[in-house]
Amino acid sequence: MIDLWLVLNLSLQIFAIMDPPAALPALMSVVEGLEKSVVRRLVNKASIAILLLLLTFSTAGGLILQVFGISLTSLRVAAGVVLMAIAIDTLITGHKPESIEAGEYIIVPIATPLIVGPGTMTLLITSSRVYGIPHTVAAALVAFIPTYLLLKFSQTIMRVLGKTVVHGLGRFMSIIIASFAAQMLI
Repeated sequence: MIDLWLVLNLSLQIFAIMDPPAALPALMSVVEGLEKSVVRRLVNKASIAILLLLLTFSTAGGLILQVFGISLTSLRVAAGVVLMAIAIDTLITGHKPESIEAGEYIIVPIATPLIVGPGTMTLLITSSRVYGIPHTVAAALVAFIPTYLLLKFSQTIMRVLGKTVVHGLGRFMSIIIASFAAQMLI
């Protein structure tokens, strides 16, 4: 039986670590000047890649640990260190990447590593081992919905909120990510 409270809590953690608001400025630099139909197609490609990555790490997490002979404790410590580094960098710079060339493919770097990066992958792997695959997959799907909506309406969001507000959200999320990192290390 699926514990809805656990799924909701875990989906909030996944969404926070994916931190799609912090990826919006990078996405805008990639799609700037492109026709709306092209932007829609690129966002859909990135979204499909994000969904596939979420499902892969949610379902194959235990196998990945077994293949590499990594304990869950070791992965949590490593993830805590990586997440803390990401949080500190995002807090200082206010965004994930410095810049992205417009000619780069949308899946790399938008889908991965900006949205489904090392922190998200690690959280999915550990969650699948701790809470089970059904809870982790359900939480990943719930977290994917607002991520997709943010990407789909990214141009409107950036126009309405502006870069300053989006960067501010990214910095706030970095504090949440640092908290998750500390929790993993503890």
